[in-house]
Amino acid sequence: MLSVNTGRADSITTMFDFLAPSLHDHARLCGGGRTRREFLQIGALAAAGLSLPQYLRAKEEKRIKPGHDNRSCIMIFNLGGPSHIDLWDMKPDAPSEIRGPFKPTRTKSDAFEISELLPMHAKIADKFSLVRSCHHDGAAVHDAGWQMMQTGRRFTGGIHTPHAGAVTSYLMGRKTDLPPFVVLPQTMGRGGGNLPNGQAGGFLGKAHDPFSLMADPSVKNFKVPDLLPPDQIGAARLDRRKTMRQIVDGATAAF
Repeated sequence: MLSVNTGRADSITTMFDFLAPSLHDHARLCGGGRTRREFLQIGALAAAGLSLPQYLRAKEEKRIKPGHDNRSCIMIFNLGGPSHIDLWDMKPDAPSEIRGPFKPTRTKSDAFEISELLPMHAKIADKFSLVRSCHHDGAAVHDAGWQMMQTGRRFTGGIHTPHAGAVTSYLMGRKTDLPPFVVLPQTMGRGGGNLPNGQAGGFLGKAHDPFSLMADPSVKNFKVPDLLPPDQIGAARLDRRKTMRQIVDGATAAF
């Protein structure tokens, strides 16, 4: 997925230049005439944790160059969980009917406090940021928020914006035989609004949908369903198919 720098901007070495002109116009997601700010609104840089000033600074110092970066990104998207007043915004000075039940605790950052439930987070608070300005004016259902958080856009007019992983798949392709965009352990279902959740390739097409394990790696005898042959195809039949494919590939290469 997206290349991420979790430290300061001066620790960036090289990264893929999303905004560089392309030899093929269709390979440049933003299209001609798009500004960096507009691309940031699409959500790719924001999802990667890279701010516009960091990007511009890295580019001025020639730390950004064309080509693939060797790093990958893990995006953790938690469905559900405790309320924000239990974790990040306890509102200790608000009336009792509004403030959260837990006390705030000091963190390693001078910018904010967090809940006493998160002592380990408090120790590394200088390594992450809390975004309090994110909101939307869509329906009050989880699905609308999922769209915003995973694609940077709320779906309107029948246009489904692609997930950040799908954008990376489109722009950078795969580095190995492994899929470029993988979801563990399975894709999320639809929420109370029964709307698309933003975890797909969107207008980029099904080819950029994520590969999903659809299985729990922690269980005994873990297997990935989509990597198993159909029940009706035995081992001998599968071996014959592999041999036939090798013969065809060899004949094609020698043609």
